[in-house]
Amino acid sequence: MKNPLLPLATVLYLSAPALAGAQALQCPEPAPVFAQVGANTLDLGQLAQTVGNAQPNSQALYTVAQQIHADYPDATNPEVADIMITAFCTYLNADAPADRRSDASVRAFEQETYAAVFGGPPPRDYPMHGWLYSN
Repeated sequence: MKNPLLPLATVLYLSAPALAGAQALQCPEPAPVFAQVGANTLDLGQLAQTVGNAQPNSQALYTVAQQIHADYPDATNPEVADIMITAFCTYLNADAPADRRSDASVRAFEQETYAAVFGGPPPRDYPMHGWLYSN
């Protein structure tokens, strides 16, 4: 007698990576500098759309980083990089096509963000968190 659960178990096993990719990511919280009260309160949803649509264009990400620096002059380079990664995480959870959630795509975004903010790789003392997939 055939096991009636075997086909179901096979489907679940084969789809597990896809299901894991669809789970919501734990996005880091924005730094306090971005929680200013008043006109300069950061709109994370809007920034999420901006960075999500800018990626994989490193020039567009550079422009975003420069705008964040202009809007929040007290923000450090690490805080700007972190808020861009937080925004991309928010984008991935809300609107991103499945291919944008791939490990390779996320790693590429992080590297392009570091290049846009730091002008190359981040300094050695910058704690690269591996935000999205613990990379």
